[in-house]
Amino acid sequence: MVEAGRRSRSLAALGVAPLLLLLGLAIWFVSDRLMTIGPFDRAQIQGLVVLPLLAIAPGAAALAGLGSASLGLARLVVAGTSIAMGLFVVFGLAASITFLDCRPTTSPLEVVPRTLPTAFALGVGFAISAAAAWRPALHARRLAAVLVGAAVWVVAAAIGLFALFVSFPPLSCGAPQA
Repeated sequence: MVEAGRRSRSLAALGVAPLLLLLGLAIWFVSDRLMTIGPFDRAQIQGLVVLPLLAIAPGAAALAGLGSASLGLARLVVAGTSIAMGLFVVFGLAASITFLDCRPTTSPLEVVPRTLPTAFALGVGFAISAAAAWRPALHARRLAAVLVGAAVWVVAAAIGLFALFVSFPPLSCGAPQA
């Protein structure tokens, strides 16, 4: 009976990282729509709430994996979260970008190839940051594991942002000024 309780707590803990990501995205979406929540504007909410939630998710995944009864399942959850994140980026960018290379796009599929570097950087970056926090040297130091995961994830997100700017350069489509 004790083993069954430990296994169910272990399985519940594996869902913490995906839930942190979903919670961060939900708060981001709501703050974008409302513009202000109480005395805070959307930039403050995103900087003080959303970014920390997104940043600690890989460390939370690593901690859940360390305490998990099934190491293989923990790795599968991290891989699934990474793949879901990459797909979310592809679909989100393909649905929202309607102008490309100074002309309107005719289909979201036209945008998809350019979304892949960003999706890859963010998806693989999540897995790498969880793996960095999963290192055996950090098993006893839970806070250090979360901070290592967050630091690596921030670097991966910066690479993803760079890939976004390279894939979708800001062009001036107006007539040249004489």
